[in-house]
Amino acid sequence: MLRPIVTLLLSLAVFCAKGQSYTITGSVMDTLNSNGLPSASVVLIHEADSMMETFTRTNNDGVFTLHPKTPGKYILMITFPGFADYVDVANVKDGTPVDMGAIPMVTKAHLLKEFVFTQQYAAIKVKGDTVEYVADSFKVKDNATVDALLKKLPGLQVNKDGEIIAQGEKVQKVLVDGEEFFSDDPAMVTKSLQAKVVDKVQVFDKKSDQAEFTGIDDGEKTKTINLQLKEDQKKGYFGRVTGAGGAGDERAYYENQAMVNAFKGNRKISAFGIMSNTGKMGLGWDDRDKFGGGSGGNTEVDDEGNVMMYYSGNDDDMTSWNGDYNGKGIPMAYTGGTHYSNKWAEDKHHFSGNYRFAQQEIDIDNSTTTQYILPGDKYNTTSQKSDQLNIGRRHRADFQYDIKTDSLSSVKITTVVGYNEIDNSSAYNSETKNNEGESLNESLRTQTTDGFTKTLNSTLDWKKKFMKKGRSFSLNITENYRQQQNDGFLKTVNKFFDTLGELTSIDTIDQRKQNANENLALSSRAVYTEPLSKVLFAEVNYSFKLDNSKADRITTDKNKGTADYIDVNQFLSSNYEFEVLTNTGGASLKFVNKKINANIGSSVAASNFKQNDLNKDTTYVYNFVNLFPRANFTYKFNKQAQASLNYNGSTRQPTLEQLQPLADNNDPLNISIGNPNLTQEFKHNVSARYNNYKPLTGRYIGGSVNLMLTDNAISRTDSVNDRGVRTYQYVNVDGNYSAWQNLWFGSSIKKYHLYWHVYVNNSINHNISYVNNQRNESDNNRYSVGTELQYETKDEKFSASIGPSVAYNDFRSTINTANASYWSMEHEFNIKYEFPLKFEVASDINWFIREKTEVFTSNNNVFKWNAYVSKKFLKNDQLELRASVFDILNQNIGFNRTANNNYITEDRYNTVRRYGLISLIWNFTKSPLTAPAETVK
Repeated sequence: MLRPIVTLLLSLAVFCAKGQSYTITGSVMDTLNSNGLPSASVVLIHEADSMMETFTRTNNDGVFTLHPKTPGKYILMITFPGFADYVDVANVKDGTPVDMGAIPMVTKAHLLKEFVFTQQYAAIKVKGDTVEYVADSFKVKDNATVDALLKKLPGLQVNKDGEIIAQGEKVQKVLVDGEEFFSDDPAMVTKSLQAKVVDKVQVFDKKSDQAEFTGIDDGEKTKTINLQLKEDQKKGYFGRVTGAGGAGDERAYYENQAMVNAFKGNRKISAFGIMSNTGKMGLGWDDRDKFGGGSGGNTEVDDEGNVMMYYSGNDDDMTSWNGDYNGKGIPMAYTGGTHYSNKWAEDKHHFSGNYRFAQQEIDIDNSTTTQYILPGDKYNTTSQKSDQLNIGRRHRADFQYDIKTDSLSSVKITTVVGYNEIDNSSAYNSETKNNEGESLNESLRTQTTDGFTKTLNSTLDWKKKFMKKGRSFSLNITENYRQQQNDGFLKTVNKFFDTLGELTSIDTIDQRKQNANENLALSSRAVYTEPLSKVLFAEVNYSFKLDNSKADRITTDKNKGTADYIDVNQFLSSNYEFEVLTNTGGASLKFVNKKINANIGSSVAASNFKQNDLNKDTTYVYNFVNLFPRANFTYKFNKQAQASLNYNGSTRQPTLEQLQPLADNNDPLNISIGNPNLTQEFKHNVSARYNNYKPLTGRYIGGSVNLMLTDNAISRTDSVNDRGVRTYQYVNVDGNYSAWQNLWFGSSIKKYHLYWHVYVNNSINHNISYVNNQRNESDNNRYSVGTELQYETKDEKFSASIGPSVAYNDFRSTINTANASYWSMEHEFNIKYEFPLKFEVASDINWFIREKTEVFTSNNNVFKWNAYVSKKFLKNDQLELRASVFDILNQNIGFNRTANNNYITEDRYNTVRRYGLISLIWNFTKSPLTAPAETVK
């Protein structure tokens, strides 16, 4: 009896040993000639005892495969006659194949000739679609932040606003150890974390969450940077504190900020605070709906056929504030936040949470000139001055909990809570004249609004993989709740004149505006994927959404007898209930191999839209059946070069303000009325893209082209009377299209320490509208080209860059021959020099030139010059004293010019002008640092 059992156990052991295989692959490349090295010797050595595990030689293409018997850390050594030896560490675990990617080999002669050059080559690794930089191989100054490190990496750029361009594409995400940090704000991470804590910088195209889960590439990519921190830096704390004060323009200025990070293994705790009136807002609150903002009503169907609908008050109620400062007005901001994340139980449980607060006050003194185009050679010009005080406060907290229930299943729970308040007041003074200089009207208007918005959004994601690769099932359940209320007053006095300039009438408005809106949406989505072969996959999906909303808008006139706002204006008041029910089904086929990624499919959505007018006891019912075709094709020439072609169709539903038969008189000279007969539009979007990048030299080249055709487009019909009052309504038209094209190229000349890039961007927009019942075809096109050249000495003591750009803005209209086209130019110049005794001087210039036009004849050129001088103290330059002057020549002016279908607007506004600051910057750290690597002389 014992012998069969022993035999069975031995057989099982042999079977398990055969079943558990470990693989290490890679390709050995000659960096000079970009060829694979055949017959190179590849040896795998145990890191613990330096005993050889196995060895092999590369094939004719330089590719090798190793099969170690056991998991663990190994030393990989590659040798080839005439080339420097290559050594790296391979960590084999969990049976997952280890891909070492393209391994660069450098000739010994080249190594001796230019050590620094080859050192950076060895510091760059290509692993699949990821380019990895070893941070310590790129020298930066002590206490430099991550954005200074990124500027050193071939193929990466960081502009003055902290925006990162990698391989010609804008970086959308910056992760820390693979996790989002402070709600995924790239500038927050790169300007706050110190470069010395970073071990590796990984640049890659992040796949969608669905593609990462299923393992089936769906073609959706997000350019991402992951900062992998050093292990010894995860056992302490580090941070940065800045205190700055100064004066200018008869007012005091300050810019204070602090951030501290405490890491211990997987646990991360961070906090920051910013107090500034120089325009530094800190973190970008650019997703307004995340934080309870939102602007305007919106009813829209997404690409999956789900109706996305919410309602808010008029655009002037300032609930649309998104927390950013765009240079308009004099700002004052207070922001702060905390972050906590941790993993435990072998990373099966992961929790992260963020809380952020912001308060912003902006005082705006604005002067606006608007040219309204009319049929023939006529046009009206409105000159308006306004004073605005906008105050907003934001709170946002988000929590995420991930559970890996087993090796094939996971559950993720996400909750986001938001609360914001606004308190705004505005005063407007305007005059409208015709092109003969005759006054048509004058208007005085004051408006106040205060209110709040509450949001609660939660999601539950359950994902399940099966033993068969490519087979998966996922279920998403989402709840979105939004409540908004605002209260305000509108007072206007409008005077109207005849052609002789005589006063003909005076209209006055004194009203109270109250809006209350509430929305609750529940939705679910299920997706199943099935492999049909090793390269062909099928996906089917179904989603359901129920959206219930209430919108109560009350306008009351001031009672002459009681002086109270008690007379309800029925023409300007409404009370609606909305119900939207959507069922969507879709299917697609996906083909994926090493070279080709193709996807074709479609979704069909049946939406029932019901709108109850409680005031008039009427019901509007809209039923939509939408088809959403989509297809994409991507071809990879190699790991760093690919081309793609995409098509997708989508619809856009009319907003509630566009539909409901209710006039909006918040601007009595521009009155909007609804159109209940308005229907949805359908957009065809075709795009093509090519990108080619060489990580070892930093050279990249690429381009993209997009074309969008719109059937049944939602446009406007405007009616302008002889008093200059404009009444407009939204209508459906055919013939709208838009297109845009981008080309980019960048490279470096290592021998002369030069880096340069050039771009060409063009866009065209063709729109149909109606003015006084006459069809108007307008073209609003822009053509721009720019370049940048950067230079830095080998010792990094001197650096300079120059970046000129020029653009032509072409606006034409068929109903009028007035010329509104103009040239604009922007030139940037930066210079920095480090003197002995740790003194540093730097200066930058931004020169804006804008051509005058027939209507906009005032000077709007800006020559903005900034400079600073600094001195560093303490060990490792931890303390810096800096004196700065901004806008030295006091020429900064607020300016913006935009063109629309039937009008062109130029804004001139107050902004932050010349001021000086004295700053003290302290970088601190407490963690066990590793010994510095030896340098080769």
